[in-house]
Amino acid sequence: MNSERDDIEAQDRRDLVRRGSFLKGMAASFAALSGGGCVFRPPEGKVVPLMEQPAGVFPGETLWYATTCGACTASCGALVKVRDGRPIKLEGNPEHPLSRGGLCARGQASVLDLYDSHRLRFPLLDGKEASWAALDAFVSERLNGVAVLSETIVSPTLRFAVERFLKKFPGSRLVEYDSLSASAILDAHARTHGVRTLPAYHLGKARVIVSFDADFLGSWISPVEFTKDWSPNRQPEREWDTMSWHAQFESRLSVTGANADLRVPLRPSEQYETLRQIGLAVASLVFWKGPKPPAGEPSSLNAAAVSDTAGQLARAAGRSLVLSGSPDAATQCLVNWINAMLGNYGETLVLDPAGLQKRGSETEFDRLLGDLEKGAVKGVVVLSGNPVYDHPKGAELAKFLDSAKLSLSLSGRPDETAVRCRAVAPDHHPLESWSDAEAVSGVLSLSQPAIAPLYSTRAAIESLSLWAGEPMSALDALRGRWKKSVLPGADFERRWHEALRKGVVLSDVKNPKNLRFDGRVLERLSPNPLRSAEGGFELSAYASPVLGDGRQANNPWLQETPDPISKTAWGNYASFSPEDAAKLGIVEGRVVRLSAGAASIELPAQIQKGHARGVVSAALGYGRTHAGPVAANFPVQKMLPVEREELSGADLFPLTAYSSVRVESTGRMSAPAKTQTYDEMSDPITGRRRPMVQETTLQDYFKDATSGRGKAMEVGPSLWPAHDYPGPKWAMAIDLNVCTGCSSCVVACGLENNVPVVGKAEVRKSRDMHWMRIDRYYNENGETAFQPMLCQHCDNAPCETVCPVLATLHSSEGMNMQVYNRCVGTRYCANNCPYKVRRFNWFDYAHEDLTQNLALNPDITVRTRGVMEKCSFCVQRVQSAKADARAENRAVTDGEVRPACAQSCPADAIVFGDLNDPKSAVAKKLGDPRSYAVLSELGVGPSVFYMTKVRNKKV
Repeated sequence: MNSERDDIEAQDRRDLVRRGSFLKGMAASFAALSGGGCVFRPPEGKVVPLMEQPAGVFPGETLWYATTCGACTASCGALVKVRDGRPIKLEGNPEHPLSRGGLCARGQASVLDLYDSHRLRFPLLDGKEASWAALDAFVSERLNGVAVLSETIVSPTLRFAVERFLKKFPGSRLVEYDSLSASAILDAHARTHGVRTLPAYHLGKARVIVSFDADFLGSWISPVEFTKDWSPNRQPEREWDTMSWHAQFESRLSVTGANADLRVPLRPSEQYETLRQIGLAVASLVFWKGPKPPAGEPSSLNAAAVSDTAGQLARAAGRSLVLSGSPDAATQCLVNWINAMLGNYGETLVLDPAGLQKRGSETEFDRLLGDLEKGAVKGVVVLSGNPVYDHPKGAELAKFLDSAKLSLSLSGRPDETAVRCRAVAPDHHPLESWSDAEAVSGVLSLSQPAIAPLYSTRAAIESLSLWAGEPMSALDALRGRWKKSVLPGADFERRWHEALRKGVVLSDVKNPKNLRFDGRVLERLSPNPLRSAEGGFELSAYASPVLGDGRQANNPWLQETPDPISKTAWGNYASFSPEDAAKLGIVEGRVVRLSAGAASIELPAQIQKGHARGVVSAALGYGRTHAGPVAANFPVQKMLPVEREELSGADLFPLTAYSSVRVESTGRMSAPAKTQTYDEMSDPITGRRRPMVQETTLQDYFKDATSGRGKAMEVGPSLWPAHDYPGPKWAMAIDLNVCTGCSSCVVACGLENNVPVVGKAEVRKSRDMHWMRIDRYYNENGETAFQPMLCQHCDNAPCETVCPVLATLHSSEGMNMQVYNRCVGTRYCANNCPYKVRRFNWFDYAHEDLTQNLALNPDITVRTRGVMEKCSFCVQRVQSAKADARAENRAVTDGEVRPACAQSCPADAIVFGDLNDPKSAVAKKLGDPRSYAVLSELGVGPSVFYMTKVRNKKV
């Protein structure tokens, strides 16, 4: 308690210092003014009001523009919310065929990257501020014989600009790479189908999905698109074949694995042989007469899982899909073989039209390093990406960047690559620029600026065009290419504006190729080369669904969003199976050293159920050294009494060059910043199952649609009269069968409602402020379930009866309201809430970064210290919809009001609406036999309902 008091008193002293400093500053200002001509006076200007109001623009009105999310190469369609000229929210575009209204956590948080005050604000030459003219003169003299290095270019217009640039300078070439590489998939298809391409996957057509370390619901290739495809098939109906079956073979517990019907822990070195055995079993079932692959390394296979999986695949021939995230091309060839035997090509995966992201080549990257060493390449232009940080051979590239005739980065923010380059020509943020994207052949997305550039940056298209001697604006380049290739004809202007409104144009792929599988490749396959070192652990490096490859590491919202599986925020960790941890004598939080070759990192240990033995796993994207103060783990709020700690995690990319690592304990401890500390469905005292998550099997569901819910406890008479709701009664239904735990709703809720970020030290004290959390539980069989938990807006809310100042009260529409200016912070309400969903502002989490204040939602009050807060059902959206309906003399329609969490969910797991409308979607959900309320025996009458989770255990 003394430390808490000291913290608060220290903040009060800082407040006094700030007030004193302000008065001193005012006195100094008056003294300076009295000096007359000794003071520099800025030029005078006049503020002139508009004589005429621009058409369609009204102060305070919300405008929406279609654009493309730039958080990763998946290029999901998005809608940007603009308020008084400021983009403040991104949401999925429902008209876009890939995102279909959903958006991931990284996409939601990318609006905060726009207002990152640590973005590059001007060009740099030798680390110093320079004018654009000086930079252009420096670059133009050194462009012959350069290599343009970029992550996969998904923009056709930017690719055209690069090609035009390369033609201008002989000896130049383009090298593409990917931080999260799919090079093995492309190389395997080059061998088996004669074309190096990434398939377009159609999970919605698959009744059986078998995945090997491909976290397609979390971070693999295009998770929002895949989630949209996957979730409709997870709805249990009263017919046997309506629910898909999903098996996951993986080395660590992933988001996808946590949602699988069958999950098998598997070391990376066992993937080849397991796939071969499944392939051989499938071959016998479908009477495959072609070649068969050679045996791989001996492994302890789960024979029952192999047999069951092969049987499921054979029964769903043409309606099944096998995926793998392995970096080994031979393993990927086996995946292609199984899909070919089953007739899946052309159905659940297509090579033409193909996926156009992740087209980087590791072979070409290695060749570039060799040419740099020989002097055959004179300079490097890093168009996008951060290869010094996010490539295993980044250190080699950094050495050449230091000595090259030209080292130029077009990064819009400081990163490990830009700081090694002599020149930096900062690019716009995606929300500031014109561009396009084609992540899948035939799906062309437009990106339009929602705000003028905040700093002296320049679009990459404009920079390349200028250096090529053909200067043009990004808009002119975009319109020119679309007029010629996408929307040809006399009616271009009308179709162009329609495309801007929708944000996407679909075009048919002409003359798709019929590519056949070449079975002769199987006879030449080399066994899987991955194997554990003597006494070492195999390494499983993965991209976190929250932080990805680390490009958004300076985003505080993503750093504070916990990992869906470990529930740890602000850093990565080394995960071990309980058996391996016991053998090593490692406890949770013990710092271990992972080393291989010359690379070595230190991470706190995390003991993970469902983890494969003999494997250590860790997330990529952490340990950034030149991304900004958030990535370096400076205190997020400057006034908090927190010392700077180590970097937020460690950089795992150098270790990804190795398949196994040595593990040593350092003896030190580092407490993880966890948002959930107990995760069992069983009661820790009695051992009995707790009823929060209700679940059943598909077979039992067919027998009894109410199975899994258990016997409802009788509720005694209430002490209070029932509420009368003459108007709408707002309620929410959450389907646990399709909730993947991805955390998109958590980030969307925070951004919509100005929820503060508190930092690592406060999260360790369980003071995180998320209005919505996702609880992750393990059942007695080791299976995982996710449950979004938020204020339940109870009819008989226990919080309302104990508030001494009536700061929490019940609305006439069934919502539990919080009046911030009444709250005196007794915290009685939090103590009396059985769902533990109320959050207390322990400090005044002032937004000292004035640039990031531009992202605040003006409809929501920014709370101060000593105030309780919690989910409001996005009441501002409810009121806005009612106002629109009233202005149009109509009633609010079902689905018109969607809270931020429901709107953002890629799985459409959350439904919101009026419970008094029997035709509403939420009323129909409540009438479903799977519907139940958490802690219903308390008689508090929650307005949030859940749908029983059904596991497909059919064999």
